Amino acid sequence: MPINCGTRVKADPLHPLVPRETKRWKSLYRGRASVEREFGRLKNEWALLPLRVRGIERVRLHADLTILAKLACALSRAQAAHQMA
Repeated sequence: MPINCGTRVKADPLHPLVPRETKRWKSLYRGRASVEREFGRLKNEWALLPLRVRGIERVRLHADLTILAKLACALSRAQAAHQMA
């Protein structure tokens, strides 16, 4: 059973807040899986894992520029597909 901590309810592994095998749980898990998959791509294919910069500001800048490049590639592919159609 979830533990009551003041006004917030915390879940434990045996009693999750969203019961497994429900449509809502499947939807949430599917969303989480897609986010984790994208994080994996960013780390491995877009060089976010082997960082060569130090400091939170430089890391943020590196991540922002990496995601900007990824979005630019996606936009370019979408425009090319639109022109072909």
